[in-house]
Amino acid sequence: MSKTEVTPALREELIDASRRALPEEACGILLGRHGVVREIVGMTNQARRPLDQFALDPLEYMHAERDAGQRGLDVLGVWHSHPDGRAEPSESDRRAAWAGWLYVIVGSPGDAHAEIRGWRLNGSRFEEEVLC
Repeated sequence: MSKTEVTPALREELIDASRRALPEEACGILLGRHGVVREIVGMTNQARRPLDQFALDPLEYMHAERDAGQRGLDVLGVWHSHPDGRAEPSESDRRAAWAGWLYVIVGSPGDAHAEIRGWRLNGSRFEEEVLC
């Protein structure tokens, strides 16, 4: 199982952004280098059914990726929330996933104890990534 560093402050940012989007799913990208997330970027959820799906705004993504590169950061992956569910990938998450990217999911962000877990697609299935 591989590891990615996500600081407690960034975890709080993920939870806060997810709570602000309720009842819809929140989403965005993870920026960093060499297995260390340095920033999260929230993006507009353009899914047709934002209550239980997410889709990044392509124009926002393009601008964020370019800005990150100019600052020496890479896009490490994507984050999103499951407002009423667990921090585990859904079937639609699996179908839309890109191999090698980190997928951080915030489960039940409205609860006092929101769950944050990381995943990577390996072939046709997700494997859990340790977030430390």
